[in-house]
Amino acid sequence: MNHLGKLVAVRFVNGTLLKGWTGDFRPDCDFFHLREQEAAGPRRVSVEGLKGVFFIKTREGNPDHEQRKAFDDHAGPEKPIWILFTDGERLAGWSSSASSLKNGFYLVPADPDSNLERVYVFHSAVKQFLAGDEATKASIHFGRLRDDTAS
Repeated sequence: MNHLGKLVAVRFVNGTLLKGWTGDFRPDCDFFHLREQEAAGPRRVSVEGLKGVFFIKTREGNPDHEQRKAFDDHAGPEKPIWILFTDGERLAGWSSSASSLKNGFYLVPADPDSNLERVYVFHSAVKQFLAGDEATKASIHFGRLRDDTAS
């Protein structure tokens, strides 16, 4: 973490995207502060209406990288999780807090080459949630669908 905080992409369910740094995001708070690159000062961001807080490695990312949605072997207590967001985006990852009764949970992406380090996913932005074997089956099915449409 640098002196500005962690680099994040803040995504709202309405499609709005903000990028910047935060040093005070906490899942149990109603707001946090985001310092955008060209802004004079931090912006107060309400968590209402958020899809997720995506902790990212670089601002630019890699637009040509296609996010893998398959689960490889994973050592650790986390369970495989498959998410379909209300906007149609899919995300596969590992989580040990997905059953949390809080407003969301942390997820580490299944794709090690992703620009994402982790994501705080808000339950209200999730249309479908699968865990364990069901998540693995969904990722395999999605891979087959994608392969069929690419041919």
